[in-house]
Amino acid sequence: MSARSFSVSIVASAVMLMLGSFPSVANTVTESIEKQNSYIDLQQADIALFHYRESGNVLAKAGVTVHPSADHITNPISVRGATNGVAIMQDNIFYSAAPYSGQNIVLQPNLFFQSTLSSHQQTNVGQGGQGGFGLLNYTSIAISPREIDTVINVEINDDGSPAGGILVGGKTKQYGMLLGVDYQKADTDSGFITDFDNKHEQTDIMFKINSDSLPGARNHQKTEFSYYYSDKTSDTSKIGLTDDYFTAKPNGRYAATQLDYEHGKRQRYALAHQVSLPGQSKVFTDFYYQTFSQRGHDTLLLEDELINNLSLMQLSEFEKAPTAEGLLTSASKNDNDFAGFGVQSKGITMYGPHEVIYQARYHTDKAEMRVGGHDYLINQDLSLTKQDTDYAVGKYTDDADAITTAVNAKLNYEKLSVNFGLGYEHVSVSRELGDNTELLTAADFSDDGWIPSIEVAYQQNAWLFALSAKQAWTAAGAGNTEQLAQEALQYQLAINYQQDGLNVGLTAYMHDFDNMHSTCKWGVNCDPIQNTQQVNLKDVSVSGIDVSVDYSLNLDWYSIPLALDYRYTQAEFGQTNCDIIVGCYSDGSQLPWVPEQQVSASIGFVMDKFSIVANALYQTETGSPFFPGNYGIDSQWNIDLAAQYQMSKEHKVYVRVENLLDDDLVAKNYQMGIISQGELKTYIGYQGHF
Repeated sequence: MSARSFSVSIVASAVMLMLGSFPSVANTVTESIEKQNSYIDLQQADIALFHYRESGNVLAKAGVTVHPSADHITNPISVRGATNGVAIMQDNIFYSAAPYSGQNIVLQPNLFFQSTLSSHQQTNVGQGGQGGFGLLNYTSIAISPREIDTVINVEINDDGSPAGGILVGGKTKQYGMLLGVDYQKADTDSGFITDFDNKHEQTDIMFKINSDSLPGARNHQKTEFSYYYSDKTSDTSKIGLTDDYFTAKPNGRYAATQLDYEHGKRQRYALAHQVSLPGQSKVFTDFYYQTFSQRGHDTLLLEDELINNLSLMQLSEFEKAPTAEGLLTSASKNDNDFAGFGVQSKGITMYGPHEVIYQARYHTDKAEMRVGGHDYLINQDLSLTKQDTDYAVGKYTDDADAITTAVNAKLNYEKLSVNFGLGYEHVSVSRELGDNTELLTAADFSDDGWIPSIEVAYQQNAWLFALSAKQAWTAAGAGNTEQLAQEALQYQLAINYQQDGLNVGLTAYMHDFDNMHSTCKWGVNCDPIQNTQQVNLKDVSVSGIDVSVDYSLNLDWYSIPLALDYRYTQAEFGQTNCDIIVGCYSDGSQLPWVPEQQVSASIGFVMDKFSIVANALYQTETGSPFFPGNYGIDSQWNIDLAAQYQMSKEHKVYVRVENLLDDDLVAKNYQMGIISQGELKTYIGYQGHF
C-alpha cells in the first residue's frame, strides 16, 4: 500500500528553476507517510537477495497495480485505474523518450542499476500532466565515495540461460566515476511440431562522471553527466494458444508466429547541476536528451481476417494436421523512432521551518511511426514462405511541446503541516500524416490546465494523519479525436503508525474522473489502426483502501521480516458505451484492467550468514465480456523464493526460484488466445563486492 504525498502548488508563471532531480530539504508529514509505505530500498536485505533484473512483484510492493506480461516483456502498470498520465521516471527524468507523443510505449529500467523505487498515487503538481495520475520513480545507483568500488554478479538458470553484470566506480578528490554493464540471454524451445526457440537478449550500459566544487568556488556545487544505453530483443507474439495447447505447453508458440519479435534500443544523455546557496537554499537543474527505436513483427491476420477465437482454432487444427494447400497469414512490421529533449530546474528556499519550492520544465518530443506488412504462406512442413505482395508502409509523425511551472508552499507548525500549491501546464500537440494514412486524422491543437492542491497533516507521537484534495489533469494525445483532457478530482485520507519496528499505514481515497483516457498501453489486443487512437471514458469513478504493514521480529540469533501490502479498488465505468479500444462496457461495471484486490506479501528468515525470503503477488480476476471477446484472467498467485549465503564480507551465493508453485500463470486471455507469464525457473548466482 502507499500513502501518498499531498503536496500542493501555488503556481508562478515565471519560475526560476525546475522540476528537480534531487530530494527536497524538508519532509512534510505526508512525505514521511509516503516514504514509509511506497518507498522500496532495493539494496535492503529482503529485496536485494532476489537479485532481480525485472519483476512485477517488486512493482507491486511499491504500490502500483501490475498488469501481467509474457516472459521478458515489461509489465504495464496503472495507478488507481489510470493507465495514461502515469509517468515512469529515473532520477526524476522521464524514462520514456516521448511520454507525450509515444503514449503506448511500455518501458522499465533494469533493476541491477537501481538503488531505490518509490511511487506517488496522486497528482504531483511539479510533474504536470505526465505524472498527474501517478508516478513511479527509480533512483539509479550513486557513485561510490570509495576510491575503487566493484560489484560483480553472475547467474544461470535451469535452462542454461546466463546473466551477468559489473559495476566499477570510485571517487578521487573532487571527481567521481561509475561504469555499469549488464547482459542477459535466454533461449527456450517453443515449437510444438517444428523446432524453433523463444530467444531473449538484452544489454544495458550505465556511465556517470561527476565533479564537486572547484577550489575557490563561492557556493558548493555538484555537476554530473550520465549516459544510459539499453538494447533488448525478445521473440514474442500477440498470438496465444487454445486451451488444449496451453495446457500441453504454456510457453509454446504456433509455427505461424516463428518470425514474430520485439526489439527496442534506448539511449539517454543527461547533465545535472546542483548549487547550494546561502540561507539553506538550493537549486537543481537538468538537461536531457534521449532516443528510443522500436522494431517489431506481429502476426495478426489469418486468411485476411484478424485472428479471433474461431480462426485460432483453425490455426491450431492446421498445426496438428497441416495440408499441402497451406494457410495464408499476414503480419504487421513496425519501424518507429522516438526522441525527446528537456530542461528542468527546481529551486528550494527555506524560511525557518517553512519551505517554498519553485519548479519549471520545458519538454519536447516526437514519435516517427512507420507500419508496413507482409503475407506469408504456412507450408505443410510448417515453414513460412514470404509472398510477393507487400503492404504499403503507413507513415505519420506525432509532435508535442510542453511547458510546466509550479510553486509549492509547505508550512510546518510543529505537529501541524499545511501545504498549498498550484501547477500549470501548456501542451501543444500535432499529428502530420504521411503516405498511406487514409484511415487516420491529422491533428494540430493546444491545451492548458491548472493543477491545484491542498493538504493538511498532523503528527502526534507515533501517529501521522493527512487529508488532501487535488485536481489532476493530463492533455489529450494526438490520437484523441475529441481533444479532451483527462481530468479528475482526487481526495485522500491517510493514517500511519510507526513504533518499535512496526509500521502500519491506511489510506482511503476517491478519484472522480470527468474524463479518463484509454489506449492500447494496458495490453488489449490492437491492430495498427487502434494503436494510433486514444479514447475517452466519461465519468469514471475510482475509490478504494490501501493497507500496508511492515514488521521485523528481531531476536538474539535470528530475525523474521514480514511485509503486507493490500489494496482494494472499486473502479467503475460511468456510462454504457462501445469504442475502438475498450470495446463494449456498461455503467457500473469494473474497469477490466483493474483487479478488485491486489496483495503483495513477503516473509523471511535471517540467521547470521543465511537468509531466505518468500515474495508473493496475488490478484483477483480481471477482464470483462468485451466485443469481440476478452475472456479475462482468473485470480492467480505468483510466488518467488530466494535464499542467500554470505560466504565472507566480499562473496555471496544465492538461489532464486520464480513461480515457485509452477502454476500456469496467464499474461493474457483474449480473442487471440492465451499467453503465459512463464513457467517455474530456478537461478543459481554469485555476487562479489570488492
